[in-house]
Amino acid sequence: MTPGSNSTVTDGQLIQPLCAIFRRFIKRQGLKFTPERALILSAVLGKDGIFEAEELLYEMRQAGHRVSKATIYRTLKHLVDARIISEVLIDADRTRYQLSFGRTPKGHLVCVESGKIVEFEDPALTELRDAICQKYGYEPLSFQFTVYGRSPQARQAESIIDDR
Repeated sequence: MTPGSNSTVTDGQLIQPLCAIFRRFIKRQGLKFTPERALILSAVLGKDGIFEAEELLYEMRQAGHRVSKATIYRTLKHLVDARIISEVLIDADRTRYQLSFGRTPKGHLVCVESGKIVEFEDPALTELRDAICQKYGYEPLSFQFTVYGRSPQARQAESIIDDR
């Protein structure tokens, strides 16, 4: 299975192949596949949806794992470079990540007032990506679709304030 493919596999089917892919990637970089990197990979594979590095660090420490902030950030960069996860660019303040290998690509709706993020899947997005890549001769590796707007809750809150 390739990154950005239309098929979705279960998390159980992902663990061993992604571990092997990541081990090979790390070895090609002249690095070691350490127990800390294995723990981080396992924690990332357990994430559902987008996440932040600080959130991952907090959850791993809460689970009793001794892992440094620097190791988290370096390992996330390696996972991005290995195309196992992708960066989700929603704002300039912080980087978020999501598992991309073996997953159907997702779009994001971002409320510019509350910061609320809604993930969604739509086969039309993948079809559009493929059509555009075919037109220009590109091989799709990944893509992002993000819509910035105001959520219904933000609009409703504003109308309540305006009515006063």
